[in-house]
Amino acid sequence: MDSTVGPVLIVEDDPDIREALQGYLELHGYSVRIAGDGREALAHLAASPKPSLILLDMGLPVMDGHRVLTARGSEPGLSRVPVVILSADTERMSPRDRAVYAASQGVAAFLSKPVDPRYLLETLRRLLPGQAGAQTNAPA
Repeated sequence: MDSTVGPVLIVEDDPDIREALQGYLELHGYSVRIAGDGREALAHLAASPKPSLILLDMGLPVMDGHRVLTARGSEPGLSRVPVVILSADTERMSPRDRAVYAASQGVAAFLSKPVDPRYLLETLRRLLPGQAGAQTNAPA
């Protein structure tokens, strides 16, 4: 695997949410790329360096989050990149359904919108130990 630490890829169609997430993560020392739809996300996944984590909204235009996950799963180098689903719809899924979906699609975590920024950082620190945001003293 490439030793270069890649950015966090935020895939979110709402520009306000996308910009807020980007600003917050950059404030905490993370390198960030953004995509507004699934096709744009796949272009970022094909670029170098590969993302170290994907924050993925499921209800995207052009290509939805499920199709992004399917495309990611077919690429050996990308299938190891952790995905955090960030969606208002995750609360409608039962814990069992979330577990089955996570296992079949390689999803590391589910976060509901609106996301608690502290919980988002906690999740990233757990999944990306040693990256900039894990050692920053910036306020939550």
